[in-house]
Amino acid sequence: MEAHVLPVETRTQIGKNANHKLRAQGYIPAVLYSHGESQTIMVQKKNFFKIFKGHISENVLIDLDIKDSKGSPVKAFVKDYQRHPITDEILHVDFFRVTMTEAISTKVPVEISGTSIGVKQGGILEIIEREIEVECLPADLPEKITIDVTNLSMGQSIHVKDIAAPKGVTILSTPETVIVAVLAPHKAAEEVAQPVAEEVQPAEEQQ
Repeated sequence: MEAHVLPVETRTQIGKNANHKLRAQGYIPAVLYSHGESQTIMVQKKNFFKIFKGHISENVLIDLDIKDSKGSPVKAFVKDYQRHPITDEILHVDFFRVTMTEAISTKVPVEISGTSIGVKQGGILEIIEREIEVECLPADLPEKITIDVTNLSMGQSIHVKDIAAPKGVTILSTPETVIVAVLAPHKAAEEVAQPVAEEVQPAEEQQ
């Protein structure tokens, strides 16, 4: 996996007021941490969104080029981030420092390819899981796992156990978990007619 270079700067002032000032100046407050150690940093919004266009992924390898640092860029992934509940602005980002020789576990998005036989027969393709948990060295981490559904007939499904892991990657998700299925039209209609209510938990923010 190729790393994306992201210039960042260290910051010494922390707290709500300091973070508000940084955001007003076009920065995102951030923290770089690893194994109990942490460093407060900041990144320009325009540079951050050159890498993350519309979607922030936790499986994109980044070279954090810390300004005025005499060392090499730091390898890291985005581990967490907070958004404003109304404006959707990125309020804060947590970066996790990695060692290229140490395995990591994270989630990788699933990409569906092909038009299934079942859909051509009038069925409805339902994607159950959009991410798969994996473990591998940072250099082996795929940006996505592609699943071909071309041969999937109506009533059939693809489970985690059916997925061929890329070289150097171990899939950690439960083998029996259904990733994608082709449903008969009447079954899909029943699911829409009887939605399951989910409790939405407000995300914590770092102001």
